[in-house]
Amino acid sequence: MKLPTYGLTPPKNYNSKRQVFDHTIFLKKEDVYIAPNSFNNKTIGPDNFLDLKREMGLTSILVTDRTKPTKNKLCIMNHVNRSGYNFLIGKTPTQGLPTFPDMSNIYNKIRGLDTVVVHTIGPERFDSAEPGEFFLSESVGLIAPVWHYVGVRVFAKTIGNQD
Repeated sequence: MKLPTYGLTPPKNYNSKRQVFDHTIFLKKEDVYIAPNSFNNKTIGPDNFLDLKREMGLTSILVTDRTKPTKNKLCIMNHVNRSGYNFLIGKTPTQGLPTFPDMSNIYNKIRGLDTVVVHTIGPERFDSAEPGEFFLSESVGLIAPVWHYVGVRVFAKTIGNQD
């Protein structure tokens, strides 16, 4: 069974969808895609992710992210958060979880993919950003730490800019 996929970009075609905890769950054959209805600290906060984790029985998740430059799919193994924001600030501790969680090993390797470290700049700046010497990412550095904080194993990969 494939991992449920979480990302800002919903699938193009799907069989059905439903709303849960400020997210849309898309079903496409046997695949499950989760997309936030908005990109804010309520939707992408630890309490909401804990609710999603319980509702869907999540133990692991695949986070997808647009990157520049666009390249073949790569496994994201670390990030530098250059967005100026963190969805955990002011939201910890929650439900018995620590105030200062260990964020040293958020990501898990995806076999068969080359690895990359991305610089997350946030959705507001991503579309107008020009690629430079770093791989720029839209959102993984903001989303993956929250999944990790609530105890879900995180796998992450690039989807490029046009996928």
